Amino acid sequence: METTEPRKEVTAEEVLSAAREAVRHALILHKKLGNPICEWREGKVVWIQPEDIKIPG
Repeated sequence: METTEPRKEVTAEEVLSAAREAVRHALILHKKLGNPICEWREGKVVWIQPEDIKIPG
């Protein structure tokens, strides 16, 4: 019979932290490779050029 360790409870803050880290990594990668991204601004989708991508601290 296979036994498994009990799963650790994951908090909402841990999920948000992982999501922020993933977005930051994606932004860095897009900027580094020279790829634009899309953003939602004032009710419209707009392209952000790599040189204008802001990397959150």
